[in-house]
This record gives sequence, structure tokens and C-alpha cells, in this order.
Amino acid sequence: MDYDEFSNDNNPFAGSNHFYSNGISNTTETGEPQDSDTSGASLGVQSVDSQPLVSHMPAQHSDSASVVITNYEVLRDFKNITTVFYKIEYMSNSVLRRYTDFVFLRSYLTKIFQTKVIPPIPEKHSLGRLIKNPFTYKSDTKIIYRRIRLLQYFLTELMSDPEIKQAEVFVKFLDSSQKNWLQMVKSGHVASLSSKSVLLTSPRNPTIPNPYLVYLPVPPLGLAKKYDSSLNSRIFVPLEKKAKLLLQRVQGLEQTSKKLIKDFERNRLAMVELGGFFNIFSILEDQQKHIEDFGNKIDLTFLNIEILTKSITVKIYEPLIILRLTLVSILHRLHYRKLKELQLSYLQEIIVKKQIRLKSLIERVTSEFKLNQVLHNNSVDSPSLNRAINELKVKKQKRKQLDESSLIIINEQLHKDDHDESFIKDHDNNSTLSKGSQGNWKTAIAGTSSSASSNKIHTTATSSHKSVSKLTPDELGSEICTARLELNEKLTPCFTNLMLDVKYISLEVEKNVNHQLAKVIQRLYDIMSDWQTVVFSEFAQSCLNIWSNDTCLN
Repeated sequence: MDYDEFSNDNNPFAGSNHFYSNGISNTTETGEPQDSDTSGASLGVQSVDSQPLVSHMPAQHSDSASVVITNYEVLRDFKNITTVFYKIEYMSNSVLRRYTDFVFLRSYLTKIFQTKVIPPIPEKHSLGRLIKNPFTYKSDTKIIYRRIRLLQYFLTELMSDPEIKQAEVFVKFLDSSQKNWLQMVKSGHVASLSSKSVLLTSPRNPTIPNPYLVYLPVPPLGLAKKYDSSLNSRIFVPLEKKAKLLLQRVQGLEQTSKKLIKDFERNRLAMVELGGFFNIFSILEDQQKHIEDFGNKIDLTFLNIEILTKSITVKIYEPLIILRLTLVSILHRLHYRKLKELQLSYLQEIIVKKQIRLKSLIERVTSEFKLNQVLHNNSVDSPSLNRAINELKVKKQKRKQLDESSLIIINEQLHKDDHDESFIKDHDNNSTLSKGSQGNWKTAIAGTSSSASSNKIHTTATSSHKSVSKLTPDELGSEICTARLELNEKLTPCFTNLMLDVKYISLEVEKNVNHQLAKVIQRLYDIMSDWQTVVFSEFAQSCLNIWSNDTCLN
């Protein structure tokens, strides 16, 4: 619990002339943070309630082009739901955006710039917080201020990238005339990206339709775990290992800083209670002056601890959250690149199988043509071959006779079926069966034109699954034409485009990931430096100043 949430009964300075007799709240009724120069002067540490991540944000080129989240407002959205809106100042204009708008903005940017590591945004509310505070979790000022700082980092990073800065979806996001930004985006030219897999778009031009993208296969994602290539093992596996190692280190530091904040918070509460005891004790005892001075130093120490926990939160814990989410985003980019390479390999296997099938079809046509030519010319000199050819001729003639006799039987059966059908029609007039039963029975026995046509479609569709030796001449010719058309005009151009995409992705992802990993390492050094030179050193110096001239202990 924060000190500003205490009632006057729990304030050790209540009823005295102390500066903090009315509390140390740093916020106004509108929720806008206020600076407290007096407390900073007295304690030696500045208040960091509403400080942005200045030390972890890139320098901005000009004040006029900067994007700053100045405040927040609690309003009702278009669904009449109470929602927190963040006020963004840009180019002398202000715009209100919800947290959901930031989520969708990052989602669209991830699909538009598929090779870039898009900066992270704060995570959604945890289930534990929702269960613990089901009615007030949205209006928690701690969470709101934290989101303001992390979203400020997100916007500043986007502004530092020239390509993202000029992207239409980001320009519209900062446009004050776009009141319902999300609705506008869903109806724009990038709307198709929201429901489309990134595997079915081209990373070079994801918003431009490409006729070959419809032939892209989506490989089973389970194959990605076992898939490997020389390119992946030589360049991207080391990058992935480096990112995972850094992620492990950052997660450890994040947990340590979180535990440190909780420990200092417990110490602060103990100091609050101790200061209250001394405040009461000074009234009852004779040496009131010495006890009150000692109690004041206890009170200043607990205030110092409070500012220390906030400083750790802003300068250590929150930057570590950003680094963790950035490393997760890096791993996602590496995994996406691997999936695109897997997609290329998967498409190559499909093309090779179809080429082998086409080769078998052509070989059968060629062999039958040569055999027919030999049979026609009877130009074989070998007696054994001539004997085999004569046997083939006899078998062919017998098969022809068998087919003719079968045709006669089938025709007779058809005539018989016609007589049976006329008998059925005559019998139906006196039948007691329902019309629905009659229809089903006729369909099952005699068949319909629709079922015949569907069977024809099924036969055509499944002819490619038949053995080459079992195909009829018509199926053989049809499948050869279809396979050639599919290979030459669909799959091969699709493979060429996908190969260019994989090459582009590999180069860009390697460059961007290396750049981001270098930034992560530099920021880790900055965090460690801030801990040593700013956060803990200022706290230690402030405590030393409070207790160095203590005459109460003498």
C-alpha cells in the first residue's frame, strides 16, 4: 500500500507542524502528476512518480516533432464502457487513444514491417490483478502511470525509425482528426492484414496483392522444431542462442528487482510504524526534543525508502520489462524467418513431387507411342521379341472383343432398366410409400445427373492420386496438361517469388536482430550504471546526510 493511501490517523506527522503533516501525495484530482521540489531538496532524491524513461530513450531531434503522452482521461468509449484514454501531444495537436489502440497499432506494424523488431508495449492486466481488484483494476494509478512511461518509450522508438514514422497507419494514429482510429484502419487498405497470416504475404510489399501468393502452402508448424538448414545453423541459430541467453539473464534481473522492491516496501512499512511509535513516545516522555528529533530522522528515512522503491521501479524494473519483451520480439522475428525458409523448402518438395509425377506420365506416353510404332511397323528382328509382340496382339484383340461383349451386355441391361423404371412408375401410382421415401429410393437405385457430374469431378480430382499405369488415355492427357500448367504458370513463379522473399527476410532480419541485440546489451550496461551511480548511491548518500549529525545517539 502506498503512503498516499493512508488516512490521517496513520500519518505520523498529523497534527504537527511538519511539512508532511497533510501527506505526501504527488497527484492532483485530475490524475496529473505534480513535481515536489521541496521533498527532493530535503531528502536529496528527486521524486520519480511520473518520470518517463529518459535515460533509456533515444534523443529526439526536435521538440516540434516529438510525441509525448502528457496525461490520461477516463471517458466512455463508443460502446459506452468506461475506458482510460491517453492524451498524446504531437505537432501542437492532441489526440486521445486507448490501450487497445496501441495494441492494434503494434499488431499492424508487425505485419507491415515483417523484418523489423517492433518495440514492445506494456502487457495486459494479469488474471491475478483482475481477480484481486475486479472493479478498480482499470483505474489503478500505478498501472496507468507505468503504462504511460512504457507507451511513451514505444512511441519514441517508433518516431526514431524513418520508415515507421512515415507509415500511413502510424500517421493516422497521431492524426487528431481520426477520432475512431481503429474503425478507420479496419476499413482501409491494410484491413486484410488483420486476418491474414504473415506466411501468406510478401514481406517486401505486404499490402500489395500478389497473384502468386494464393499458391503459397502453409507448412505444418510442427515441422519447424526439427527443420534446419546450413543457412539457419550457420547464422540464425547462434543469434537465437544469444537472444535466449540474454533473455534468461534479463528475466533473472527482473525477478531480483521485483523482489528488491517488495523487500524495501516491507521495510518502509516497518519504518512508518516505528516513526509513529516515536511520535507518540515523544509526547509521553520528558526528553521530548531528543525523541522527536530521532523520530523525524526515522520518518525521513522511510520517505527515502519510498522514493528509492519508486526509483528502482522506473529506472531498473521497467527498463528490464522492456528488454524482456524486446528479446521475446527478437525471438519471434527469428522464428518467423525460419518458418518462411521452411515454407520455401515445403513448396520445393511439392514441386519436385509434381515434376516426378509429370515425368512418369510423359514416360508412359512415350513408351506406349514407341510400342505402338513397333507394333505398326512390325520391325523387330529378334524372334523372342516377335513372339512376345504377337502374344500382345492376341491379348489386345481378346481385350477388344471382351470390351465389345461387355458393351452389349451393358446396353441390354440399360434396356432392361428402362422397362423396370416404367414398371416402377406404374407401380408408384398404387404404392403407399411417401413421396420422400420414393425419391430417396429412386436416387439410390437409378442415380441422378448431379451425382454423375459429381462423380466425374471426383474422378478428375483424384486422377492424380491414381497409379500412372491405371490411368486411361483421357486421364493421362488431362493430367499432363494440368501438371504442366500448374508447374509453369503457378508453382514455379510462386517459388521464385518466395525465394526472393526468403533472401530479403534473411538479410534484413540478421541486420535488425544484430542491431537490437547490441542495443539490449548497451541498455543492460546503462541499467547497471544507473543502479550504481544514481539509484542506490543517491539513496545511500541521502541516508548518510540524515544520520551523520545525529546528536540523539550521543
